[in-house]
Order: sequence, then C-alpha cells, then structure tokens
Amino acid sequence: MTVIDLAFGRVCGGDREAFAEWMGRAERPIRASLRPFARAVDVESVVQETLLRMWVFAQDRGLELTGENASLRFAIGIARNVARSEARRLQRQRFLPPEDLPEVPVDPDPVPDPRLRALIRECLKRLAGKPRARSRRGSRASAVSPTSRSRRSCG
Repeated sequence: MTVIDLAFGRVCGGDREAFAEWMGRAERPIRASLRPFARAVDVESVVQETLLRMWVFAQDRGLELTGENASLRFAIGIARNVARSEARRLQRQRFLPPEDLPEVPVDPDPVPDPRLRALIRECLKRLAGKPRARSRRGSRASAVSPTSRSRRSCG
C-alpha cells in the first residue's frame, strides 16, 4: 500500500488530520489531471468539489477502495467527471469536426501470413497424437528436461 492509500484508510476511520495529509498528497496529481479542461472550467472549483466528494465518500462506512493508489485514481476519475459536467453545463466543450480528425497511421487489419498458418497447422497435426502417447508412457514423460523441450519446434 502506498502512503496515499494508508492516509485514506485512516480517513475512512474518521481521522480528520489524515484527510489533510491525503489532500496534501493528492491535490497536485488531481490538478494535473485537469490540465485538458483548464480553458473550459474553473479548475479550482472542480478540485474543491472533488475533495468534498472524497470526504463524503470516506464517511460512508459501507464502501471500500482496493488496489494500488485506489483513492487517488478514484479522485482523479471524480475530478474528470465533474470537469466534463461543468464544461457541458457551460457549453464549453469543443469537439473536432470529422474532417479535422487525424488519420490513423496503423493499418486496421494485419495481412494474414500463409507461411505462419501452414506452420501452425503442421504443429497441430504433430501434437494431435501426443496426449494419447503421453498417457501410455505414464511417469516417463516427466523425465524429459525443460531444455530439450525448448529446442524442439512443435513439441
């Protein structure tokens, strides 16, 4: 667990000083995540709203966040959602017209490789009888070393 997670865990237990510590560590990343919205919304009000919602969330004893930096990731998600809602409310969202969208530099469908397909089919044919042969050999199958297995192409 990270320091932010530990602090938020204490916040969920009702520790007000821990919330101050958590805010001090989380405010900067939250603010940085709002950079794309800087011209559309009041970032300070979005940050304050996010911190308030995190405090309310922490007081609800039935909910729990899990994972690395879970409270920070959750707060950033809240902040972005609040910023989107605020931008919509103020009608400051800007979308690119379809003709201004950049072209995708990667081909969407890779070209099939017939040689690869043939090699895979050949390996599958060779492997078809292997499970039956292994069950007949019993414990002798485990006597093959891992290095000798890796040298073979299809098993």
